[in-house]
Amino acid sequence: MTKNTSGTNEKALGAFIGKIGEISERLAELKAFADDHMGYEPDSINFGHVGTADYFLQKLTELTDAAFKRGECAE
Repeated sequence: MTKNTSGTNEKALGAFIGKIGEISERLAELKAFADDHMGYEPDSINFGHVGTADYFLQKLTELTDAAFKRGECAE
């Protein structure tokens, strides 16, 4: 007896595409955030802001390393 999984696959594919859309939205938000100097005025930048930018960079690096199997996520 063969189990019909096409309906399940279609539901999973729809959910997956929805998540990809959400990821694209977040990436667009982050791009705009970075383009706007994270909302800071360039003349007001101090090393606290550098630390905040580094924190975001670390989190993004974790994601890109996982996605592309680099760094700690390398095979």
